[in-house]
This record gives sequence, C-alpha cells and structure tokens, in this order.
Amino acid sequence: MAGTIICYGDSNTYGYDPCTLMGDQYPEQNRWTGILESETKWKIENHGICGRCIPHTGSQIRFACEQLKDWQDKDAPVWMIMLGTNDLLQEQQFTAKDTAQRMETFLKKLMAEPAVSSGKITLYLIAPARMEYGAWVDEERLYQESRQLGEEYKKVAERRGIGFTDAGKWDIPVVYDGVHFSEKGHHIFAQNIQEEITWLK
Repeated sequence: MAGTIICYGDSNTYGYDPCTLMGDQYPEQNRWTGILESETKWKIENHGICGRCIPHTGSQIRFACEQLKDWQDKDAPVWMIMLGTNDLLQEQQFTAKDTAQRMETFLKKLMAEPAVSSGKITLYLIAPARMEYGAWVDEERLYQESRQLGEEYKKVAERRGIGFTDAGKWDIPVVYDGVHFSEKGHHIFAQNIQEEITWLK
C-alpha cells in the first residue's frame, strides 16, 4: 500500500447519481474514487458530501482543522481538495476569482495547522470539471466562470506551494443537469487523475 488519499469534495467526489429516484451513489466500480483504489496501490477514502462548498465560516473551518488531526496519523496521507462548483451555484454573482479567494483563505488556515506545516499531511488542489448548460446551469455566468476556475486555482496553488491539477481540461461528460459526472465521466476522471498523481508513487 502506497499510503492514503483523502478525497475531500462535493457530490462529484461522493459519486452522486442524479438519475436515480433517491439520488443514490453510483456503484463503487463506477465512481472515480472506487476506480482509483482498484487500479492503484493507494487506500482511497471518499469524503465527498453533496452540496459542500469551500469551508469559509468559522465553524466549517474549525471542523476541517479537527479532521486534520484525525487524518494526520494515517499512512502517508495526501488530502485532495476538489471544491468550488457549489460556491458558483449557490453564491449569486460569484466569480472564479471570488471562489479562488475563498479557497486560498481555506488553504491558508489549513497550512497553519501543525499536521500540514510539519509535513504529516500533503495538500493537493484540484480545480473542478467544467459545468455545461443543463437543468442546473442556465446562465452564462456559471458556464463561463467554471471555465476560469482552473487558471485562478493554479495561481493559488503556486502561491501556496502545493500540488495542483486542473480537471477542467479533461472534458468530463456530465448528465442532464450540467454538473454531475456521468458514469463515463467518472471513468475518464479516474484515468486522468492517475496520470496526474504519478509523482505520489
């Protein structure tokens, strides 16, 4: 086992299937986290939560810092963070720059924690896949700003000195809502993220 990757994201990390009546998860073999674990030596922990935005309130950030303390004793932990889609969806008039600023504030708080500053946990930032026009994406702002997230997050990652991947470049297929990955999308994401994290091996 190479170590542990903590996948911290929203519904696309959780593996939400919006085409089911109850909004269940895709089967593990069709979720990118499950595929990644089956095809690598890493232990993958899925910490995706539907509707999650970048932690930005005091209580949200404190809770995330508490989670750091629990995760720091895992085997060679890497904390992958892929958030920002819900921030654009839920915050009226939010831009990619606004979202990146919120992400940088969150990362700054995490990096001040001993678990990260000591090197026990490695942070890795992923810009979410782009939104497409659909049932949830019916305004130009969402379509365009989701396409700017990668460049804005790249600047944040460079300033903070952490690893970075832009999933917005992968043309991930989404379902009717314009947001959630299809099963094919999960497989494409898993294939691409494996290629991006070869440095972890």
